Amino acid sequence: MIVREKSPKFPKIKAFFGRFSVWAKAAFVLALAVLVAGLCTAGTARSTGGTFYATEERSVVFYLDYNEGATLGKIHVNVGSACVPAGESFTLTFRSALRSSTSSTSWSSSYGLGKVTLYNIYAPESGAEARTNHNWVTVVDRTGASTSISASRCLVQVSFSGDMLVNEIAFEDTAGERIPAYVTEREARAAFEAAGNSSAWSTNYRNYFAAQEKYGDVEKLVDGDLYNTGVTAYHDYTQEEMYTLAQIDGILLGGRVPEGTFVSDADHGPFAVLLPLLGVLVFGRSPFGLRFFSAFAAAGLVLLAYCFMKELLSRERGQRGKNEVFALIFAALTACGGLVLTVGRLGLSYPFLALFLLASFAFLYRFFAFGIDEARPVRSASNILVSGLAFALAVACDPKAVVAAAGLLALFVAGAVRHARGHAAKVRAARAALSEQNAREPSEAVIRANLDAFAAREAEERADYVYRCKLIYLLFFVSFVVGTVLVYALAGLPQLPVYALRYDPSPAAGTVGALSLLWRSFTDAFTLGNVTAYSAANASTAFGWLVSLKGATLFYGASEPSYIALNAQGNIFMAFTALLSFAFLTAYVILYAATGGKKGAYATEHTALILRAWSVLLAGTVSALLPYAFLGGASAAMSLPFSVFYFAFIPLAFYTAYVHDGGAKKKLFGVPCLNTAGAVVCGLCALYLLSFLLTLPMTFGFPFPAAAAAACFGWTSILGNGFYR
Repeated sequence: MIVREKSPKFPKIKAFFGRFSVWAKAAFVLALAVLVAGLCTAGTARSTGGTFYATEERSVVFYLDYNEGATLGKIHVNVGSACVPAGESFTLTFRSALRSSTSSTSWSSSYGLGKVTLYNIYAPESGAEARTNHNWVTVVDRTGASTSISASRCLVQVSFSGDMLVNEIAFEDTAGERIPAYVTEREARAAFEAAGNSSAWSTNYRNYFAAQEKYGDVEKLVDGDLYNTGVTAYHDYTQEEMYTLAQIDGILLGGRVPEGTFVSDADHGPFAVLLPLLGVLVFGRSPFGLRFFSAFAAAGLVLLAYCFMKELLSRERGQRGKNEVFALIFAALTACGGLVLTVGRLGLSYPFLALFLLASFAFLYRFFAFGIDEARPVRSASNILVSGLAFALAVACDPKAVVAAAGLLALFVAGAVRHARGHAAKVRAARAALSEQNAREPSEAVIRANLDAFAAREAEERADYVYRCKLIYLLFFVSFVVGTVLVYALAGLPQLPVYALRYDPSPAAGTVGALSLLWRSFTDAFTLGNVTAYSAANASTAFGWLVSLKGATLFYGASEPSYIALNAQGNIFMAFTALLSFAFLTAYVILYAATGGKKGAYATEHTALILRAWSVLLAGTVSALLPYAFLGGASAAMSLPFSVFYFAFIPLAFYTAYVHDGGAKKKLFGVPCLNTAGAVVCGLCALYLLSFLLTLPMTFGFPFPAAAAAACFGWTSILGNGFYR
């Protein structure tokens, strides 16, 4: 009997996944978990719809279509950017009127309606944090009032104190149901006629609705979803995100940006706002839309951390082995280090900056470590191109990232030197082989032929080497220099109207050119001008990041006895371990150099790899620290790019101790792989996990009993402050 083997189902899919080790699959699952957690907790997807451009001369009249027996309960507003300095106030005035009145003086500020004061981005007065723009604010609340606003008083007029963008105005009855509101002439007229008030409509109120239809965008005031309830970061934006929203408003307005004080983000580059803008355009003006791409950047950062550490601990390109477990540890430290799950899922530039900066170092390291493939020089040299483009995007996210050019340049020069030395060594070896061959050859004719053949091969190889050198230098210049300038300029083009308001003394006349505006925005990022009330209270020197001296409160919703603040802080145990790991590895490098280098007592088969990885991590850590080191107002939220490189010293120290530990290995799940160093690793990881679990309430900002919060994570901030505590 002939037995036929069953062909596997989906052979191509199985072959594809078979290329990856179990550690790589675990890293992918971890990144996927970070993505899901980020998207599920990014915030509500309820959108405020479009944006109405309000001016001081405009007022908008709403017709409220009450249900039978309903009365006015609450009025909620969501104001976007206002043309006043950050921290200063602006007002909205609400007046009501009867639909049956034919008197031109029928508008009244009675019945609890009146002037409402809001603040731009933050309120300087203590306890007034909720009454700001960009988030929903309840401006009228009649649910407990002694008198009611009857259904006959269904006309509400809103006036504005100055130029501002209003995202939506929502009305609720006392039962909490949304009251449909009409602002167009067609809908309002139909409502008047249905109520039997055609005479009042034609006599007095038609002109209001007919005039405001000329605005063109008045319908956007009522085109959003339901009002978002709740005072948490799930429903509201953080103060840092409000600067991003202001930048988005400026881009969407374009040439219509009013002259005056229009707040925008001056701490980051132009690309920092483009991906959040795209999320808003796709998913609407909502926390979910603003933070959508940040969640993908955070997940990509975790996966890239695994790939980066795997490359650092590999002797050959694409090598698979036990070193991958340390790469997985690094990915887990990145994911659970306390910043990816907070800062990484907000509509801020930090997750993109960290992703692009790590990618730049990772791809340039591949060139440094593995050189140029002579058979496929263009393909292997493309690592330089990708690294340069990632660097350009990092600088476009935050111009302060240009400091990383020093570390990347050192890495490139080291790679070019290795390439030159490799070619020289190959030439010397070929000449030695030729000399040995000719020494045994008695015939001068054969010797001459060998010399001629060698000269021809050497000339050909020399030409190939020169070609490869030109290629790598050209790609470096094109990507790192030309690419950085072009990416920054292209990312800044949509924001030129905002830059003109910020830097041009006469923006209407256009006295400052586009290149000058871009340069001003570039240099302006080297100061921290958009420090919020929270980050100012948490600010310290960036060197405090080494031991997580302070956390950063990104959102604070006062609700006693619950603690619902959203805090960003590196895992304090990881921070101390990273500091010790850096000290341990630095001592290892010093002892290696002091005892004779390759011929000394500290030289092993693993030393070259460890030294190489230590050098790259040091360059990355310094590159991420220095831009903020001397600004004085650095917040823990800014340390995400730094923490990625800094925490990488932990798995490198683990690897160094593990490979040099000659003790007997104990079994873990039946596999003899756990020596003393491995046991210490497991113990520390358990400690990291415990700290991570205890700090989940402040990481995700969900309500938690105040007493339990103090016990679980009140101890994590060495230097506390009023917000963080």
